Amino acid sequence: MAKGIALPEICSLVEDGNVTLLVKNEFKEKLLKQGISHPTQLIANTSHIPKHFKGRDSLPSILIQESNGKRMLVKHCMRGGWVRFLTKDIFWGGNRSFNEMIINIKILQKNIKTTEIIAAAKHKIIGPLYKAYLFSKEIPECTDLITYFNGVTQKSSEQRFKEKKYLFHSIAKAVVKMHGEGIYHSDLHLKNILIRQRNDDSPEVYIIDFDKADIKEKLRAREKVKNLLRFNRSIEKYKLKGGAITRADQMRFFREYFNKDKEVADLFNKNRKRYISLSRLHKLKWNFFNFIPTMLKK
Repeated sequence: MAKGIALPEICSLVEDGNVTLLVKNEFKEKLLKQGISHPTQLIANTSHIPKHFKGRDSLPSILIQESNGKRMLVKHCMRGGWVRFLTKDIFWGGNRSFNEMIINIKILQKNIKTTEIIAAAKHKIIGPLYKAYLFSKEIPECTDLITYFNGVTQKSSEQRFKEKKYLFHSIAKAVVKMHGEGIYHSDLHLKNILIRQRNDDSPEVYIIDFDKADIKEKLRAREKVKNLLRFNRSIEKYKLKGGAITRADQMRFFREYFNKDKEVADLFNKNRKRYISLSRLHKLKWNFFNFIPTMLKK
């Protein structure tokens, strides 16, 4: 059930009926005892626990047994794009969750701040069809950017300005570091960036969901720009819904990034008009698809 997997030395493959697990050795005994080979049952048995991670999805937060209070998030992997309306959580061939875990291990080895995946499960249904699950160590007291910005309006304008200033500087530095390590994030957007406020009030930035990431020796400038535009596109979409991000916030992010990477700055400025035109086309598309449901309700 896991053909073609280059097994990391720190992990083991475990077969249990129709379920195959890839587990980090340091957590293997505890997690198997806890029942991760039956992920659906594990989630059902712990769904009464009120603590859930509020971010990209509502994920159950489960106490890891015999681990000094550490918790794990259980993610039932779902398909993206239009395909999700047909199959939702069923995958065809491949090793979706195992590949994401292996990429996660490589990214952590590069000292990129992200969630740590400690186990992955592949539950065979029939033939090449299967469901996938990921088990990640919970990062305490963190939130994604949309959740953060939805709550920032409750703060004073002075506090809001100060927090967002440091936040966008920190995000830019995190993305620069990621790109400097040759990592291309195929879906960099607001929900895939988590923040945690430290005791000194400075934000700690985590980038997540590297399931389709490419890791290269060196990224080209146009690949970096493509990542930046994808992130900016998610900001523009959020702003159309009344999100608390300003143009000054966006410019602050780009200036910080460009100060660290002059090659990207030059390429961006050279093609600025084309990028602005693309952004306008996206806005027209979003407005159009928002307009249709409104008309249908009338």
